[in-house]
Amino acid sequence: MTTHPLAWDNLGVVPYEEAWTKQKSLRAQRIEGKIPDTMLLLQHPPTITLGRLRGEKSLRKPIETLETEGVHVVRSDRGGDATLHAPQQLVGYLIVHLRDRKLPQFVEAIAGAFCTYFSSFGLDAYYDHKYPGVWIGNNKIVAFGFHLHQNVTMHGFACNIDTDLSLFDLIIPCGLNDKGVTSLVKETQKDIAIEDVVTPIAVSIADALGQRPHRGLTPAEGS
Repeated sequence: MTTHPLAWDNLGVVPYEEAWTKQKSLRAQRIEGKIPDTMLLLQHPPTITLGRLRGEKSLRKPIETLETEGVHVVRSDRGGDATLHAPQQLVGYLIVHLRDRKLPQFVEAIAGAFCTYFSSFGLDAYYDHKYPGVWIGNNKIVAFGFHLHQNVTMHGFACNIDTDLSLFDLIIPCGLNDKGVTSLVKETQKDIAIEDVVTPIAVSIADALGQRPHRGLTPAEGS
């Protein structure tokens, strides 16, 4: 059986619109078969994104006020409600052809990779189908939001590693009033650098998808 490559790289801190433009370019290339499945791992400056159909009601302050306070607000084309991005949050954008997979199963496989990774820290994380995301207790640690076109995904996940959780007070995360957010550092009470989790998470996601991880945005020669 052929194992499809999953090319990935860590891009550091990238403005949201810049990453969004890059995703759209990569997806066009993926649809044309010019590149392999690709995953961009990065961080964003403080940014609130709204889903393509909703999100404004989940803002706790007017957009003009948020922008003045240094938090950028963007209407995205992904699914879901309001989501906050900030430094020390690992964001993953997946440009992947689903082939014979369905999107819900694809998302669940990625969630399973996170649950397995968190278990290595002794954490009991789970995926909630009703409120898509990875949760520890009543607090979300990984949010998901995808967009599908010609069976190729775009957008992806946001995992709180050592994110300033007070920033989430600016929104009702994913529109859920009765649930909270957490981070890997808060749950473990350990000093965990985001640079140390990037490769393990990338490899775990590739394994969960049954793909072969390759560091770099093009596959290795001869792969």
